[in-house]
Amino acid sequence: TDSHLYSGYEVPPYYDSLVAKLIVWGRDRMEAIKRAERAASEIIIEGIKTTIPFHRRILANAFFRQGEVYTNFISRRVLAE
Repeated sequence: TDSHLYSGYEVPPYYDSLVAKLIVWGRDRMEAIKRAERAASEIIIEGIKTTIPFHRRILANAFFRQGEVYTNFISRRVLAE
């Protein structure tokens, strides 16, 4: 995880909403997805709402796992579930 946050940090209301990012790699797509799933399940962020549950949902999506991602993927394959 790449972030400048620390315990007790307060995110100012005028700050960019990107306060951390998760970066993973793998020998192939599936290995990278599995590593991302594990990392996303281990992240603990308290006190603010995050998009982690949404990203975990995407990582678990069968179409995403197969690489079938396109411009309207979220509306057709994730939100439509």
